[in-house]
Formats: sequence, structure tokens, C-alpha cells
Amino acid sequence: MLRPLLLLFGSTAALDNGLAITPPMGFNPWNCYGNRGDGVTEDIVLNAARAMAAKLADSGYKFVNLDCGWSTKHRDSEGNLQVNSTRFPHGMKWLADQIHGMGLKFGMYGALGYHQCCSANSFGDPTADDGSGPGCNKEKPPKCRNETFYERDAALWASWGIDLLKFDGCGGKFPAVPAMRDALNKTGRPIVYSVHSDVTQGVMHDSDANFWRTGPDIGAEYEQVLSRAMITDNVTQYLPVGPGAWADPDMLQVGNIGRISVPGAVPSLFPDAEGRTQFALWCLLKSPLLIGTFINNITGAPLATLTNAAAIAVNQDALAEPGTMRKDGGWFPDKPRPTTNAAYGFQIWSGALSQGGAAAVLANLEGNRTQSLTLSSDEMPPSRASTTKWDVAEAFTGREMKGVTLPLTWPAIGPHDVAMLVLTPAK
Repeated sequence: MLRPLLLLFGSTAALDNGLAITPPMGFNPWNCYGNRGDGVTEDIVLNAARAMAAKLADSGYKFVNLDCGWSTKHRDSEGNLQVNSTRFPHGMKWLADQIHGMGLKFGMYGALGYHQCCSANSFGDPTADDGSGPGCNKEKPPKCRNETFYERDAALWASWGIDLLKFDGCGGKFPAVPAMRDALNKTGRPIVYSVHSDVTQGVMHDSDANFWRTGPDIGAEYEQVLSRAMITDNVTQYLPVGPGAWADPDMLQVGNIGRISVPGAVPSLFPDAEGRTQFALWCLLKSPLLIGTFINNITGAPLATLTNAAAIAVNQDALAEPGTMRKDGGWFPDKPRPTTNAAYGFQIWSGALSQGGAAAVLANLEGNRTQSLTLSSDEMPPSRASTTKWDVAEAFTGREMKGVTLPLTWPAIGPHDVAMLVLTPAK
């Protein structure tokens, strides 16, 4: 259980590096390329950067990030990480310069200890079995090495010109989150600090990192979208988020759901609706928006969802207050219905926005029918309870209503779809 454990940690002021004042927005290749035998290459990263500059930058996406798999072999004789020169022939400093030249930012992946994750596989070094790679926390010396390289790695990454670090523990607990934070700050280069570890393993205070993972890697499945959102909602009740410190339920699967094969998963019948559901919830939770699909050829509904200005405005809102689930009418909708109650199979989320506004997500969890869902005053943020009339706009359809008094019933929300309502006090 997360809640009792988190109560032990307390909280301090957010990480004081002046970065990530709003949730970061960008691209990470892991969900679409992942730990594949062909790996991520320089050309793949550059093409993603060009696509971002052309299609996504105007909506706020800036970070083009690497994930696991860019390094190879062991460290050199001085302890420096080595770039896979086959996949990145011009090196990381050159790649960073190209990305910066497009007006974008460059993110790097790093891991605790001697090896990076993915170093011992088909596109790394098959002999890399004597460092702190995946599962090393279960091994005994001499296979596992205990050296740490915080300042050396941070200085190397800063010399390349990185703007963000995703720091990983390679599957083991690591008490090194503040140590790497301090090493990054010591470089003098502004580097957004992201930690790939849930709060029970790494981030204990909101001053530890700019954003932190709240659970396991997310798959391209609707049920995992709901699960990660609910875990994050739990975590944010006890580890506060705000400017410079954000909870991360993992990357966006918009564009992947129903399009990337997931072994053992029920094929998605509503990929676009489920993509809207994830995007709406991530925006309401004030989570980082890191696209995980192939952006080189992104078009249609996934592109429209990821660039939806109204939803992004909720995510980037100056109040920086995460929404929360206010009403749960049952979830895991593909299991047999336990009741004939027509209200089963939905969730209602809401959160406060700046200038007296609010946002709400009405989610139809049913997989076989359309629903009308009602937002009442009881499901609104307490700080907005005194407002009696609202101007309402639905983010994805653009439908508007003026001078609305709650309760408001929103009709015909499709299976696995949402209505994302943005409410402003009526004039």
C-alpha cells in the first residue's frame, strides 16, 4: 500500500533548479522502439526532432529524449560512458547541437552504477555481465560492481549539452536520487531531472527531482492507462506536485493503443477514444506529456489529440494543481458487470484551474455502450463550490455552453471515451 508508506516521507520544497515550472512536454522513443534488436539510431532521433519541430513544437513539445540503449561495452579506462558509435556515428555533442539548432531540447538517459541498462543485449555488449546492469542487485560480487559515477557522468552529459536526464536504477532500489541531483546541479548547466523509480524506491521528497515515476512501465492497453492514472492520483495526495516537481505515470501511448501489438492483451476496438482518455487524464493530473508513439508519420486522431490546445492548457495551467478522481462507478470495464446499475462503469475527475476555473473529465469505462454522465457540484473541486454559473467548453469536440448551472449531464460519451470539460465562471 502506497499511502501509509508515503506518510513516513513527508515533503519539502520542490527541487530548486528553476526548471520544469510547468510539466515538461516532448518525445521518448521507448514505447515505440523499446528494447528492440535494431535499437534507436542517430537518424531515428533526428527524424523525430524534425517531425516535432514541424508538427508539435507550436503546441509546446520541446524535449527530444533518448532512452536506454545508446551506450555500448564498458566504461573506458577513466570511467567514462561510451557511445555506440555504430548507431550514433557523430556522437552526442553533435546530436545535441542539431536538436538545439531546431529550437528544441535534448534529453539523455542514464543509469546507476557501472553499466547502463540495455548494455547486455543484442545492441549493446553481450559480455557486459560484471556491472550494475538489470538484476544486478540480486547477484553477488564479482559480477556486480559497486562504483558510483555521479559527478563523472553528470559532467560528461553536461559537456554534451543535454537539457534533461532520465535517471534509472536498472530494476533495483537505489538511494542515489539526491546524489545525482546534486551532481547535475554542480555542473552549472540547467538540466531537468527525471527519476525512473516509484516513490517507494527513489523519490522521497518533492525536492529530489523535477518529476518522478509513480509506477511500472505502461503498456499500450486501456486498463493500464486507468491503473497508472489511479496510482498517480494516490501518490499526489501525499507527495505534492507543483512548479518544478511533477508526478509521472509514464509516457503517453496515444497513437500506440490498438496499433502496437501487446501479447496477451484484448485488441482495442476504440484506439482513438482510449488515446483521448489517457491524454485527458494526464493533462488533468498535471503529468509530463512525453509522446511515446512514432511521431515521424503521425497524423489523424492521434495528432489531433496530442495537439489539443484546450487539454494542453489544462496541463500547463499556472495554478499547477493536479486534479483527482471524485467519483468511481467501477473500472476494469471488460470484466462481467457485477450490477445492473446503469451508473456502473464510469469515473468523474476534476481539478481547479487558475482565475477561478476548473476542469473535469467524465470517463465512460464501458466497452459496449454509450453513456451520458453527469457532473454535479459534489464532484467539483471544493475551492470552486461557491461558483453557481459556468461557461463550459468540451476540449475534443469544441462544443460550448454558456451560463450553465450544475448538475450538467453530458450526453452520448462513447465506449472507452471521455468528455473533457473546461469550466470558467460565467460573466
